[in-house]
Amino acid sequence: MVVTPESWKIPWHLVLIFSLLSGGILLLGYLYYDYQVAFFQKAKEEELGTIADLKAREIAAWRQERRHDAMLMFDDPIFADEVSDWFNGKNPPEQFDKIRHRLEALKQDFYIGISLFDTEGRVRVAIPEIKPELLPIVRNAAQEATGAGRVVFTDLYLVPGSQEINISLALPFHIHQGNKEQIVGAILLQIDPHHYLYPILESWPTPSKTAELVMARRENASEIVYLNELRHHKGAPLRLRKPMTEKQLPAVRAALGEERVFRGIDYRGVEVLAATRTILDTPWFLTAKIDMCEVTAPFRRWWYLIPISTVALMAAAGLGVGLIWRHRDAQFYRRQYRLESERLAFSQRYEYLAKYANDIMLVMDREGKIVEANDLAVASYGYERPELFNLHLGDLFVDGGRSWEEKKELEMEEKNGLRFEAVNRRKDGTTFPVEISSSLMEIGGSRLYQYIIRDISERKRREKALRESEEQLRFLSSQLLIVQEKERHRISKELHDELGQALIVLKFQIDSIEQRLPKTKKALKNDCQALYLYIDNIVDKVRRLSRDLTPSALEQFGLAAALGSLLEEFGKHYEVQWAPERLEEINDLFSTLSRINIYRIFQEALTNIAKHGQATKIAINIHRQGRHVTLAIEDNGRGFDPREIRAMESGEKGIGLSTMQERARIAGGCLKIWSRPGAGTKLTIAIPMEQGAQNDDALSHYAG
Repeated sequence: MVVTPESWKIPWHLVLIFSLLSGGILLLGYLYYDYQVAFFQKAKEEELGTIADLKAREIAAWRQERRHDAMLMFDDPIFADEVSDWFNGKNPPEQFDKIRHRLEALKQDFYIGISLFDTEGRVRVAIPEIKPELLPIVRNAAQEATGAGRVVFTDLYLVPGSQEINISLALPFHIHQGNKEQIVGAILLQIDPHHYLYPILESWPTPSKTAELVMARRENASEIVYLNELRHHKGAPLRLRKPMTEKQLPAVRAALGEERVFRGIDYRGVEVLAATRTILDTPWFLTAKIDMCEVTAPFRRWWYLIPISTVALMAAAGLGVGLIWRHRDAQFYRRQYRLESERLAFSQRYEYLAKYANDIMLVMDREGKIVEANDLAVASYGYERPELFNLHLGDLFVDGGRSWEEKKELEMEEKNGLRFEAVNRRKDGTTFPVEISSSLMEIGGSRLYQYIIRDISERKRREKALRESEEQLRFLSSQLLIVQEKERHRISKELHDELGQALIVLKFQIDSIEQRLPKTKKALKNDCQALYLYIDNIVDKVRRLSRDLTPSALEQFGLAAALGSLLEEFGKHYEVQWAPERLEEINDLFSTLSRINIYRIFQEALTNIAKHGQATKIAINIHRQGRHVTLAIEDNGRGFDPREIRAMESGEKGIGLSTMQERARIAGGCLKIWSRPGAGTKLTIAIPMEQGAQNDDALSHYAG
């Protein structure tokens, strides 16, 4: 069939595409502009946050240094004793000159004034003389220091009647009277913030025309006061105030507890980007800010390129749409030719694959009738090709319904298809197992279903042989453990009945020899006594070894008593958390062989904890659910990586874990291990109740 392009008409779809492209370009230009603004703002936000943190730490460090220096200067018991004696009139008059000289030496570097107060707030020494209008302020600080017995660092304050701004540092000093300390006065240091504090705020680490640091405090509930000289407002310290209602001010938001970077309006009414911080151990709030016009200045130098680029992109879009319109007919024919070529190539490849494939290939219509089959399908089922085409897919399956019941599921999983196993029937009635991969395909507008079927008879035979081998190996393993338990019981009995009795007889003979020795043979008597004690120790070890080989409590009193005895013995060296009543609940739930296996698993697990775990606490949990009992042993030891243990060679990792897993399988259950280096280990055993009863006969002569 010859396909021709449509007659020429206005290509509204291309017009729509051009409109969408133009709108997208405009939106992209706007988003790029917004992104650039955000980019420069983000960079400046990080810079402001870093500067604010740095300056806040510098101011806090400066205050701490002043406090620390003052304490070092005046933590002098000799000086305190001399001042105390002078206050009490015990020292000669020239002592005053000595104290004054000491204070003058301390003042000259960092402080504008230093004063000595007694406990009643009287100025005893002042260098220089304190102005009368300043005296009440410094006296209050000195009395607070002596009254509270601590260093007092005052806030910034205006000296009455002048333009000066000071900070005072009051330090109490004391003398020792016996075991008690008595405060005798205070030394007050006056600091000029213009020399040390304000320079910190006036320095900015990068060149800037508008950036500045602002320090303020909340004066009362209704206003804040600026504490330092401002770049754009001279004479601001302790004079410029703003109401708390002006929440667009960064300083107000800092006083309200905000510590972040944001946009605001500063005291000039200019939009700024600001970072606020609280200065540690002070009522001060720090704001690092810069004008927004300076933040976006680098971008504004070339922002005009955005509209130019936008117009250029729109022109390019129009040109592209025109080219699409111009060449649409040529593209249409090229596409048709390519699709036809691909269809023919695909048809040839499919025909080749179907003919020489190693698997059966069937194609069905929507009703499940076979419409196509390859040569292997004809050979495998024994039907002639026309006979196959008269069959429904269900006629080839033993279960009949399974084959086409998957149709609905297949339609819901069109992308991935289905994979399942079934049993097929040949024409002569014989059957064979198959693995089926089904998929949905469309050819010529029709929906067809393709089944690729593989004969898995040989694989099934191998799987059956493997299962039989595993079952035989598991049976031999269980028999080996049973024989092992019998041999342990025999050795335990011989140790107890023969070696134990022989040691007791030897003990009595040594005791008899000791009794017959004359009293003058003290050395021999002592040797007999030492040998007597040594034999006692050997007897204890033989009994413990006999008990470990076959615990008598397990035979005589049951699983609960045996586990209880094992945990009590282990609890002498470790903190063990367990509930005896929970053990009693499982005492009669298992067969003899299962009880032995559970006991051995606990014994091996506790031995591993003692040898390798380095644990201090062990928890035993028992949980019964339905027909299963779950037993868990958990420790807080160093743990291990189970993957590394599994990756080890059999000779390196030992047989402990493998033996525990095999014992759990013999009991009809499973064993799981969770562990992680440094996080301890948890071992969980799930055992079904009344399982393993078939093995009781194997242990019926366990004691013989």
